[in-house]
Amino acid sequence: MKSDQIEQVIEQIRSLPNAQVDCGTEQGQDRFFAQLSNHISTPGMLDMPFDWYVAEAHKSLTQIENLIRPYSLPTDYLSFLKFHGGITISNEDSSFTSLGFGPMAEEWYPYLVGKVGYYENGFLKIGALRFRNPVEYGFMYVSFFLDLGNKIQRNHVIGVSMWKLGKLNLQDVFREPQSCSFCWLMIADSFTEWLQAAASTTGRFRYL
Repeated sequence: MKSDQIEQVIEQIRSLPNAQVDCGTEQGQDRFFAQLSNHISTPGMLDMPFDWYVAEAHKSLTQIENLIRPYSLPTDYLSFLKFHGGITISNEDSSFTSLGFGPMAEEWYPYLVGKVGYYENGFLKIGALRFRNPVEYGFMYVSFFLDLGNKIQRNHVIGVSMWKLGKLNLQDVFREPQSCSFCWLMIADSFTEWLQAAASTTGRFRYL
């Protein structure tokens, strides 16, 4: 049921004028290479066999699973990563991206366990919302985290308002999240609901 819900949300996101949805290896070789042809590094990347990309996707997923152990990814997020990889929604005043892995990772959206990826105490960073006008918004941005460890509520998504941290860092927040509730909000009850919120607000959520 969750996978059907995700596909419905993905279709909503595809219909947005400035949205991009990636294509994971589980969509098959033809669709995968059609997507890969949009990558800035082609045609060299198209010379690699499809099985190599399948192995790389499996390697990325294994890396994530090892990182979050003893916790595990919820089934809806796992399905999304395998089938779609990641999304981005751009607006005049903001830019929303999920983190993930797929042929357009590091071009459309950040790699899930790359330089901007983050995992701490059961919280996995899965996306970000950045505001484009530094004069009006003062370089504010929101980082979204999946609560894998049931520190607040299992598999719920919170948004951390990074400009509210002050002298704190994310380690402080995730060590004692209840005492740092001034800088985060509960955004969605699940990854699927988080995607739905992104679709229905064109990636702005409740911040704009």
